[in-house]
Amino acid sequence: MMDYLLTIFFLLISVIIGGGKSKPQDHADELFSKDYTTVLKGICCIVVVMVHIREGYQNPLQDAIGSFAFVCVTLFFMVSAYGMQQSVERKVDYLRHFWRNRLLALLIPCLLINVSFYLINRMMNETASLGTLVHINNYVVVLLGYCLWFFIVMKVKEKLHIQQHWVTDLMLVGGVVLSSLYSYFSATPGVVSAGMGWCYERYGLVWGLLLYRFLPQVKHWLVNRRLGKFVLFSLLSLLIGVAYLKFKGVFFYGEYMLKIVLGGVIIVWMLLLTVKRKYGNRISLYLGQISYEVYLSHGFVMSVIIMLFPGLSSGQFIFLTYVITILFSILVHAAGNRLVKRWRA
Repeated sequence: MMDYLLTIFFLLISVIIGGGKSKPQDHADELFSKDYTTVLKGICCIVVVMVHIREGYQNPLQDAIGSFAFVCVTLFFMVSAYGMQQSVERKVDYLRHFWRNRLLALLIPCLLINVSFYLINRMMNETASLGTLVHINNYVVVLLGYCLWFFIVMKVKEKLHIQQHWVTDLMLVGGVVLSSLYSYFSATPGVVSAGMGWCYERYGLVWGLLLYRFLPQVKHWLVNRRLGKFVLFSLLSLLIGVAYLKFKGVFFYGEYMLKIVLGGVIIVWMLLLTVKRKYGNRISLYLGQISYEVYLSHGFVMSVIIMLFPGLSSGQFIFLTYVITILFSILVHAAGNRLVKRWRA
């Protein structure tokens, strides 16, 4: 029982601080506002940690919560695509400084975390490869790939004076779909997991672009007869979830298509749940601000904890992982922010 309480402690706290002080509204003006997405990222990063808990320290509750991590990563991609599209259409010089700003924001935290854990391993007399210093998380690699395609498409739009949004939107969506299919079909069964290329989760880039393009219509649809739609999508999430558990071994149609549909349905369910509330307090917003560092560092933190305290129970290991990861992420975020602000255009 204690292991389960320790397992769920930080998730409960993040949900409470994220939604406990939210304010009900009669409209949907706050949907995907800056505060909304920041709080969302904070809760999602807590869930993502669950799926990576090391073997020997897992438990059924952690495994159940971790099953939803793919939806959370999808949401991370969704927020990124939404933000990039919003910025390029509202900021005149956005593309001029695009690469400088994106690379600083994405890679400085990676570098700081890599250097920190390289030095920690050396101090603990553990083998530390120099390759650790330049390691880039696969999530970041996929996001950088989208940044490259996004930049190319926007430059083509600029050079050819394309006025119709649907043309560039189609190009962006096509790039994501093709890259996802390539990632899935190029994986060697039993050797390389298709999930290593985030082939399912990267559809969040498509959802983010479409949400930005049709935000007024989406808000209207979500608010109109919301309760009935919430019940419907609750049932759909349950039914498709059960179907996925049964057919996830079926190549492509079950393993790929059904998982993508399930993720999309759960995201719609989540939007229906949260659309008419205003979110944001100091703690929940700060957790969202350090979510990127939490995501990047939690795997390293687990390795260090296992070296120092190998005899921990499942709950103790999970609780300590969150404590150290959050404290470490606060430090990395503070240092990284200073460097990014100094060099950012």
